[in-house]
Amino acid sequence: MNSIRRQLIPWLKVLVSQGVVLALVLWLRESIPVDGPLLLVAQGLAAALIGRLLGLSPFWIPIQILLPLAAAYNAVVPAWAYLAAFIVCALIYWNSASEQVPLYLTNRRTWQALDTVISEQKATSFVDLGSGMGGVVTFLADAHPGLRARGVETAPLVFLASRIRLMLRRLPNAEFAYRSIWDEDLSAHDVVYCFLSPVPMPRIFLKAKAEMRPGTLFVSNSFTVPDVEPDAVVEVDDTRKTRLYLYRI
Repeated sequence: MNSIRRQLIPWLKVLVSQGVVLALVLWLRESIPVDGPLLLVAQGLAAALIGRLLGLSPFWIPIQILLPLAAAYNAVVPAWAYLAAFIVCALIYWNSASEQVPLYLTNRRTWQALDTVISEQKATSFVDLGSGMGGVVTFLADAHPGLRARGVETAPLVFLASRIRLMLRRLPNAEFAYRSIWDEDLSAHDVVYCFLSPVPMPRIFLKAKAEMRPGTLFVSNSFTVPDVEPDAVVEVDDTRKTRLYLYRI
């Protein structure tokens, strides 16, 4: 139930932001100096701004911008455009269906909380299982030059974005690998981090216990391991009230 609610909340925020902007446009229609596609793009930009204020991640910005255009020109959009959109979505959510893990992006406040965990643990190696756009890995690698930070990801477009991010940042102590989280050897890492979903948590924790060294730390964002009490819980001061669950192996 919590997982379903977490997936619905962003879409509700999209509907709220789009609805607020549409209501303003209808109310001020006579005094708005632009019309047509330009007005629709302006609507999308305004909705994207409201969405950011409501706590939506940057991932939703292009969706917010395109929604008014898609709604207005639905009848004239060529069929290939929908195919292209499907392919892009498939490349982003490549493994969501099989692993039942949506694309969750770790926010900057949580990056900082993980920074503290790394410092307290005196970790020299870190892995992000399902590293997404690569924000966590590049942030920690930059903050801790002596840390080997690694991310693993199998969604093609998302993985490509993380590689481009790393290429621009030029961090020699960071790396991204295109591989399944189930194929990653966890024994090489002092801190293992994941932001998955309730579904794979029992299995990923069994893998962690089997492979990780005694004294190392398994960290889960938002989702607990069923029937296992965490050794500590880090409360993140963000709008989502994120919690990091820390399990000492």
